[in-house]
Amino acid sequence: MISTVNFMRKPCLGFGGLERHNSPGIAKFCLCGTACAGWYHWKIENYMRAMALPPDTPFEDVLIKLKKAREGSDIRQVAEVVLKKGPRAYKTAALLEVINKQTGELHHHTLVLEQIKYTKKNGWEYESKHKITLEDKDGQEVHDLFVFLNAHYSGELQDKIGKLHVLSDEAYAKYERLIQLIPGLDDNEKLGLIGQLLANVEGVKREEFGKLFAATSGDTLHHIAASSRMVEYRAAYEEMLALVEDPESNEHDLQKHLDKNPWMFGSEYSELLSRRHWTRDDELDYMLRRTVDDYLEIVEIKTAFSEPLFLHDKSHDSYYPSSKLSKAIGQVMRYIDEVERNRDSIIAKDKVDTLKIKARVIVGRDGTPEQQVALRNFNSHLHGIEVITFDQLLRIAERVLSMFEDDRSDEAPPGDFDDDIPF
Repeated sequence: MISTVNFMRKPCLGFGGLERHNSPGIAKFCLCGTACAGWYHWKIENYMRAMALPPDTPFEDVLIKLKKAREGSDIRQVAEVVLKKGPRAYKTAALLEVINKQTGELHHHTLVLEQIKYTKKNGWEYESKHKITLEDKDGQEVHDLFVFLNAHYSGELQDKIGKLHVLSDEAYAKYERLIQLIPGLDDNEKLGLIGQLLANVEGVKREEFGKLFAATSGDTLHHIAASSRMVEYRAAYEEMLALVEDPESNEHDLQKHLDKNPWMFGSEYSELLSRRHWTRDDELDYMLRRTVDDYLEIVEIKTAFSEPLFLHDKSHDSYYPSSKLSKAIGQVMRYIDEVERNRDSIIAKDKVDTLKIKARVIVGRDGTPEQQVALRNFNSHLHGIEVITFDQLLRIAERVLSMFEDDRSDEAPPGDFDDDIPF
């Protein structure tokens, strides 16, 4: 009787070639030249399923069958160890030397972690869902794991925080040459190197930067801190400018940006309070603590509309507030009344005195010189309320930036301007 062998071809699970399956039996041949992980697990699982492994089979016999299943023309040597021995789960690790069948040379190592379940009812079962395979085929997975475990158990890592990177001899030689070159670089070249390094740094925690800067000299650390904040503030300023110039920006957009950048309110304030509800029915935009006297001040944000804040009365040659400005003033006046009415409960609950609390309204744009004069006159007649435009707010932020960008700050000691930095 002549048996019929059926073949089918499909992409190889490991090497991207083709594999041939002999459907009647359990043999499987990979046509990509070497054994792959998919081939290995397919072989083991089918071999173990085909063998009768009743509950009374000793574990040593199971290991022999596993070793038998690992044998193949592509496998030159197998080193194995039992990691866990029962009572229900048995775990093993096997390191395989996989060779190229055409040349006979070592192609790569494969480390396989496997689990076999034992029950009195079903006997021994190979659990393919728990298998883990590491290969040195396209990378250095087995080698890197070895280096990591060796470094850990030898005490080299200890309490170190960070990532362990394994470098090849060639890469480490380049690293050593770079370290040797650094002392001979001038300051500008060193800064250029630092810039390239920082451009490729991602995911580093603040604590790790703190350890790095702890060994930095005072002057250098001061320059780094000032330059870092300058870059951060400049980016925030440019974003705020874009929001003010965009007619589609709404109150929420502006408030959200100022929430992240309270320094834009200037050094006049020392703290932005997170609490928004100070009375039963009102939610304030901002409550800020004044730097000079520690008192609180209400800040109300409107939109940066371009319409004039004041209208001209030709018959009397005078300016009066527009409806948008009048509405904002009326809203702030109500806030002040409610906060003062609840002064006693605020003192008792928050230990903060809101006596004669003041308010600032940020609304609209500067407009023409006549509009700016009208705003100045208007503010001079208000009591406890001040109106500023978003252009004025941007100038306040620009002033804060100038503390960092002024060349004279390079010669000045840190204390000369650090105390003026808001928040």
